[in-house]
This record gives sequence, C-alpha cells and structure tokens, in this order.
Amino acid sequence: MTKKNTIPDGWSNYTGLGKRIPGTPFIVSKTPLSDRLCNRLPSGTEHYTPEMLISGTYKLGYDLRMVIDLTATNRYYDPNVFAKYNIEYIKLMVPGGSVPRAELFPKFKKAVDSFMERWNYTPRSEEVIAVHCTHGVNRSGFFICKYLIYELGLNPEEAIRQFEEYRGYPIERKHLVDNLLLRDPGDLIIF
Repeated sequence: MTKKNTIPDGWSNYTGLGKRIPGTPFIVSKTPLSDRLCNRLPSGTEHYTPEMLISGTYKLGYDLRMVIDLTATNRYYDPNVFAKYNIEYIKLMVPGGSVPRAELFPKFKKAVDSFMERWNYTPRSEEVIAVHCTHGVNRSGFFICKYLIYELGLNPEEAIRQFEEYRGYPIERKHLVDNLLLRDPGDLIIF
C-alpha cells in the first residue's frame, strides 16, 4: 500500500477536536481525513473528516472561519472542502520531528493577524481558527504556545498549561517543550 493511502501512525489515539483556548481564536484539531482514508480505518474506529471538523466546531458554539494546516503533506484530505463553506485554508508545510524553522512563525502570525482583522476579532467573538497537525499535539501546540507567549504575553509554563488543558493532551516532544521554556531572549525563536 502506498503512503498516500495510509492512515497516519497513532492518529486514532487522539480525539478530533479540543476546546477553544479562552481569550484566543484557537481551537486545536488532529488532521481530518478524507472519506477514502476514513474507509480504511479498522472497524469501530471513529471517522474524522473535514466536514466533521466544521460541524464539531459549530456544535461547540463557534463559527469556523480559518483552518491552519501544519502537516508536511497534502495527502490527508482535499482542502477545497473548506472553500465550499467560506472557510479560509492556510497551508504551512511544517516537518515533524524537529523544532520548526524560524521563518514559519511570521507566516503563522500573519495568517492569525489577517483573520483577526477580517473578522474584527475580540476574545468574545464566535469566529475561530482550527489549527491542526497530524495529531493536534506537537506542531500545533508549539505554534499556538509561541503565539500565546509572544503575542499575548503569557509565560511559557502558562501557555503550555492552557494548550494542554484545552487540547486534552500534553505536548509530547521534549525538544519542543524545551524550546518553549527557553528564558534567554537571545536564544528564543520569535516571530
């Protein structure tokens, strides 16, 4: 079976959607899968498609207006699904397994800033951004925590705590957590 037709390793170990991080537009998700890939899941495994991401966000009382995809592939689903619902789709190719390249952070921030301007965002707004990587834990946690630290002024421990509480899973990669916890401004990767 080609890699294009395979389910990501460990994907079924995570729930699809977390809760909105208070005071932010962020709601974290694992990558949704196309119907074709979902049909390859073992019997009894819960499906999670782009349409389920949209409806799940709506059921939580939010209006999904942007999806930021941090996976390093285009094989999991067709992003044009989101356009049908007037949801902006942003793709940042972020390889897993290492600290993301510094030049990716300004692109993430630019997408978030454009969302906030377009939707006149306030912390009480119903409009949200779904951020996902493969499992919705490591790359998603890293980018969101960097944003919470550098844009919203949270200390690193609080940013990590909030992400983990509202996603429902810890950031698993020690090298990502270590980078988030760096104290010397000269050592920090910033936006």
